[in-house]
Amino acid sequence: METKATWTTSDGRTAEVTVTLITSKALDADGDKITVPCCEMEITATVNGEQVGYGYPQAINHPVAVAMIGKLGISKANMVKVEAAIDEIKATPEWQAKTAREEQNRKDEIEYDKHYAKMRKIMTE
Repeated sequence: METKATWTTSDGRTAEVTVTLITSKALDADGDKITVPCCEMEITATVNGEQVGYGYPQAINHPVAVAMIGKLGISKANMVKVEAAIDEIKATPEWQAKTAREEQNRKDEIEYDKHYAKMRKIMTE
């Protein structure tokens, strides 16, 4: 799945932020090509078709731009479009399942750490 936020810069160039949901990857496993499931978000910024950055927007302190992706400065109005594209990807069932798995993993880790500490305490007494 792919969503885009597009606008025209003050000097007339076309800026575009593309947010892509990647659900599988092709990997090289010692010469064998295998496809593995994954759930990743890829964010790329282009100006006139040339890639100028990638990754989540980074907040900056600037009079006009509120965030940047690589070399692309993003105004407050355009940041709303970028956030909407990111939120659209986060609303997919695949991303929701990933978030639920991560939350369950955190809970399991906390439970394990508590048990580990309890057993460590018992064993040292």
